[in-house]
Amino acid sequence: MIELSPSLVDLILGAVAIEFVLLWALLVRARATRFVWPLFLFLVSGALLLAAIRFSLSSMDALWASGALLGALMTHAALLYWAARRLVFESKR
Repeated sequence: MIELSPSLVDLILGAVAIEFVLLWALLVRARATRFVWPLFLFLVSGALLLAAIRFSLSSMDALWASGALLGALMTHAALLYWAARRLVFESKR
């Protein structure tokens, strides 16, 4: 069984960054750039949750983990705000 270590979390965070770049390129190529912003918010939120795990595993101060969790909450709230505004404006058309 693989143990969860800070270096493994770093590897996963790198994979998330590569995923964003590849999805961004696909969206730009398909001319669906309006989805780049929510994709970015979605992946940043998850990356910040992973960062909180990494900070906890590496025995850093709890302030770092709580800051990452707060950042994840804020980016997730921004994504929900974007989605709600989109739903409201789409329904008025």
